[in-house]
Amino acid sequence: MVHCRSVRFRAAQIVAVISWGIGFATLASGEGNGPTNRLAGEASPYLQLHKHNPVDWYPGGDEAFAKARAEQRPIFLSIGYSTCFWCHVMERKVFSNPEIAAQMNRDFVNIKVDREERPDIDEIYMTATHLMTGSGGWPNSVFLTPDGEPFYAGTYFPPEDAGRRPGFPRVLNQLSDAWRDRRDEVLAMAARTRAQIEQQSAAPVPANLSFDPNDLLLRATREMERRYDARYGGFSKQTKFPSPPNLELLLAAHRTMPDGEALAMLTHTLDEMAFGGIYDHLAGGFHRYSTESSWSIPHYEKMLYDNGQLLGLYAQVYEQTQNPLYRQVVIGIARYLEREMLHPDGGFYSAQDAEVDAHEGKSYLWTRAQIESVLGAKRADQFLSVYRLAPMSEGEGMALRVALPIEPAIERLGAKNAAELLDRFTADRQKLLAVRNARIQPLRDDKILAAWNGLTIRGLTLAARAIGQPDYLRLAEAAADFTLSRLRDSSGGLHRSYVAGQMREQGVLDDYAYLADGLLELHRATGSPARLAQAQSLTNALLDRFEDPNAGGFFLTAKSTELFTRPRRVYDNVEPSGSGVALRVLISLAELTPGSRFRDASTRTVESFGSAFERSPSQVGTAVVALASMDSAKAQAPTIALPLPGSGDHVHIRVKESAASANQVAVEIRVDDGWHINANPASMPFLIPTTIALEGGTLSAPIQYPAGVAFAPSFTSELLSTYQGTLEIPLHLSTEKETGGKNTSPKTVSVRFQACDESRCLPPTTSRAPIP
Repeated sequence: MVHCRSVRFRAAQIVAVISWGIGFATLASGEGNGPTNRLAGEASPYLQLHKHNPVDWYPGGDEAFAKARAEQRPIFLSIGYSTCFWCHVMERKVFSNPEIAAQMNRDFVNIKVDREERPDIDEIYMTATHLMTGSGGWPNSVFLTPDGEPFYAGTYFPPEDAGRRPGFPRVLNQLSDAWRDRRDEVLAMAARTRAQIEQQSAAPVPANLSFDPNDLLLRATREMERRYDARYGGFSKQTKFPSPPNLELLLAAHRTMPDGEALAMLTHTLDEMAFGGIYDHLAGGFHRYSTESSWSIPHYEKMLYDNGQLLGLYAQVYEQTQNPLYRQVVIGIARYLEREMLHPDGGFYSAQDAEVDAHEGKSYLWTRAQIESVLGAKRADQFLSVYRLAPMSEGEGMALRVALPIEPAIERLGAKNAAELLDRFTADRQKLLAVRNARIQPLRDDKILAAWNGLTIRGLTLAARAIGQPDYLRLAEAAADFTLSRLRDSSGGLHRSYVAGQMREQGVLDDYAYLADGLLELHRATGSPARLAQAQSLTNALLDRFEDPNAGGFFLTAKSTELFTRPRRVYDNVEPSGSGVALRVLISLAELTPGSRFRDASTRTVESFGSAFERSPSQVGTAVVALASMDSAKAQAPTIALPLPGSGDHVHIRVKESAASANQVAVEIRVDDGWHINANPASMPFLIPTTIALEGGTLSAPIQYPAGVAFAPSFTSELLSTYQGTLEIPLHLSTEKETGGKNTSPKTVSVRFQACDESRCLPPTTSRAPIP
């Protein structure tokens, strides 16, 4: 049975597989309308999908547990998410069945949880499922005591026995009998399970070890080499997930130790993904994972967290390699996010479903005859000499992917490279997309999650820098404003989700860490002091709410929690660990705000990773990359790409260190072709001169503005003095000796300018850039 999202079983994470021995067999894991129940009042799209089930669902919380304790009934906890295919199957075939529902209602208190809104609940009970079965997936089906302790678990259960797989009615009968007749054994089992979950949530073993970041990167790369699929790329032989944290680790390893191996694994995997069916060649964006080894047949849901991460990853590798294929993918992902996933006010929705009319991928699939009907037989032949249709394991239609090897088609059609070859079929893909869009479309989960928007803000900002696209920066700014305004309460606390106009659930570690990380990337790109202050505020709250004051490191949940344990999560999975991202944020803030609490906090966090670094650095790659960045953080001098108001053209500004003197920097201003800014002094009284000012510091000498370049406008016969192209303006910063021992080191330069072309001037604007 294919899971909606399988979770890899790591020996380092699992204490033991529990032996049952209470009289019933461990089940193998797998993956309508009716009367309205309590879920009708819930905002979560996933819970709404179950509101017509005849099951007497509770949305979780005190009421359900109070009922279970009062009636001494066990709890059935079902955890899933709205775009999960097998969650839909179980809803249709099991929870909509009146006879099965009656059995559930008679013998159990039934709770339904959206894992995307409550990742803390999901973390605890997915750990239980791993411990009991050796694997996991969604829907996650867990049976609990009235106190919430798990005693039995599985994933998808069918409505009736299927070969060796027992149906859900049999499971319910066996567990109900065990609770009635052998309760002491069940309670003992639950207590052992709870103890093992708490052991995994315990503080890390102190490690008095010092780690060389380069050695960690090397060891992590070697570990990934052992898992690497040399034929198709990726790091498994069957089901393949993109796993962006693994790929970011390879990029960092190449930047630090460019021996070719890390880059070869990285680019081969990115190429195979970009050519495979996991990438949507018509609309852009990546599907959740490939169901086989060649990336051809995707599981068709699309998740924001995948696309936000992959956007930034492809952008960074494009910067490194200048491979135009990666630029093409960046543009495709960004267009998909803006077209399909963008809230009108700026945030990004969570996901798109895998199925239509109970058939996975139905809206995405093609036959050759359908393609010929759109493109014509001759053009379809040409199109399908570059692309090919990969057959699904069942059902009609096939997945669209690029035919490999691609080199013969490049040579045959006289293209320079793969990107140019694929560009020649842009019009064909647009025609096919128009036909596809006329089909019934997958449902979209309209939750807006703080954490996933943080990942996307970072990805958009990295992409804006990599390909010089200010529109991406505007999207990132709008998403940041939306998330901060809709998901932060009056106390400054961050909430997890925004759906149906409601701010819901308290934020977890990932929400604070991912969003602060995205805001810091925005600060680097724009020089905005406000973004830095927002990141600082969130990180202070993160330390106050999630840090373990005794052992260091972070809990996933805040101090006030109704769960029986506070889970920790240090390992990366398809998303980076919140602890690893928190370390990256702390290291950055320690450099940006000297003397703050962030430096000590980053040291404590590094120490908390000690045992994980020792055991398997590739599984904590986000933390390894953050640690490796500590030595290079001071040397980073970001380039600022700022859009001008009302225009797609832009001015680039950055502040550079100067070789002339330790106390001298240079403001570099680069103006796009066809535009100019007014020189200082300006030629006419009504024109705005370009003016530079320090924020929080003093100069030891007046600014010497360069002479302007003559420009002949259409509105006057007089020549204007302008700045065009690239210029540098030196700034001489005051020393402590010159200021009587006062520390006047400025952090930011502001540049006020007015941009004009041949016939018009835009409103004046002020842009800020950090001093390295």
